Order: sequence, then structure tokens, then C-alpha cells
Amino acid sequence: MEINNKIQKYTILLKKLKEIPKISDPEKTIMEISGYPHYEILKLIIVRAFFSFLVKQDYLLKNPASFITLPKEEYRIVRNILTEKEVFSLLSKMKLTDPISIRDRAIMELAYACGLRTTELCNLKIQDVDLKEQTIIIIKGKGNKSRIVPIGQYASYYIQLYLEKARKYMLKGKHTDKGYLFLTVNGNPFTIATINKSVMGNVSKKIDTNKHITFYTFRRTIASHLLSEHVDITYIAKLLGHASLRTTQRYLRVEIGDLKKMHSLYHPREKMNVKR
Repeated sequence: MEINNKIQKYTILLKKLKEIPKISDPEKTIMEISGYPHYEILKLIIVRAFFSFLVKQDYLLKNPASFITLPKEEYRIVRNILTEKEVFSLLSKMKLTDPISIRDRAIMELAYACGLRTTELCNLKIQDVDLKEQTIIIIKGKGNKSRIVPIGQYASYYIQLYLEKARKYMLKGKHTDKGYLFLTVNGNPFTIATINKSVMGNVSKKIDTNKHITFYTFRRTIASHLLSEHVDITYIAKLLGHASLRTTQRYLRVEIGDLKKMHSLYHPREKMNVKR
């Protein structure tokens, strides 16, 4: 599953090369790609690997991307984070009218509960869920590292409801049960594409915002909300499965209201309360 998702992601990114009408000068083309703001480090890595493959298969004499040095990552404000009001409003609008809506509600409750990655959700199996302890074990997440994370009472409740009322509908006379927790209407495990198209396509219609919403939005959102509640960043990193706190910091955004409040309370000059 994880390999298939990676292949799918790499294929999508490589198709970006088709945006360039003619590659007469490969080195110049690579330099242009490197300069595009929306081409991030991963995309450059994939492009380098692709040209390396072409050389090995004798389609090219040399790798025109081999000279590229990866740019240093810059801190950028994470956008499209949902507010608590937006999340609660969305979840309240997800009525349990049929098996698909029950499944989607369970998925979104879990996404907001623990901020798991899209591939981690796709790979999650029933045996990885402990509803009594209200935890899930994520087997070999990013970097081949496993972790146990809490999911809380709400996600546990809706997963239980999904298992009792909806999952069997997805399997009905269609496929052998391979144990994946969440299934499409065809009885298949989800992929990144089907999650964002089938589930998030429905979800985005229920939320009153102009923000671009994907499954990954909820990972950034819960990280931001926990930070706003003054949860130690170490715990947030553990929840998200980050090996480095630097990775976690890129997800987080301090709201300007919180920043102004902290500035007013703790800045030495502000505490003086001097009348001017």
C-alpha cells in the first residue's frame, strides 16, 4: 500500500514536466524547475531520480539534474489551517444517514483526533485499533517507525459505529476481507487519491470556508490547535510521528491574538504599565 501511494505521488509530480512544451536544453529546464516556488525539495529529488533512471536505461547520456543542490528549507507560515469553530461546525454537519456518511464521519473524527498522515490512514487495519484503550498503533509510518497514539472517545465511538453499521456494506459480495479498517464503496482500501476525491470531496462541501481542504489539512490543524492550548511541542511531535522537533515547528502557527496576549503579559516594557 505504501509503495503504491509513493508511485502514485511520484507519477503525479513527474507529469508536471509536461507543463513545459519542449525540452531542448535539459539543464536549462532543470534550472527553471528549481526556480519555481511551488516545486519543493521532494519534487526536485523525484526529478533527479527520474533523470538518473533515464541514464541507467540509456535514454540519456548524462543526468542533467545531477548538479542540482537541494535548497535549504525556509520557514513558511502554514496556511489553510481550520479554526476550532470550522472543525466543530463541519463535524456537526456530517449526519449519519447511510453507511458512507458513517464511514466519512469516522474518518474525519480520527483525522482530527490524532493528525495521522493520509498514507497511515490508508494502511490502518482493524487489528491496529484498540477501542477499549482508545488508541491506534501506526505500523511503520514515515521512516519505517511505528507508534501508538491516543484517539479519544469521539473517534473511538464513531469507529465502533462504522465497524458495526457500515463496513460490512463496503464488503458486501465484492472482495475478500484483507482487514483494512476503512474501505471504499467497492471494498478496496483507500489511496491518497481516493481519500481526497471521495471523502474530502464530500467534506469540503459541508464547510463554510474558501480554504483549500485536503486530508492533510487536519494534520496541520490539530497541531495548531494543540499548540494554542499550550501543549508542549514534544508531545505534539510524538502524536504526529516526527523524529525532529524542527519538522513539527513547520506545521505550527502561533495565532496573532495569542501572540499579542503573550506579548502584553510578559514583555518587560508592557508589564511596567507606565502611563504616557
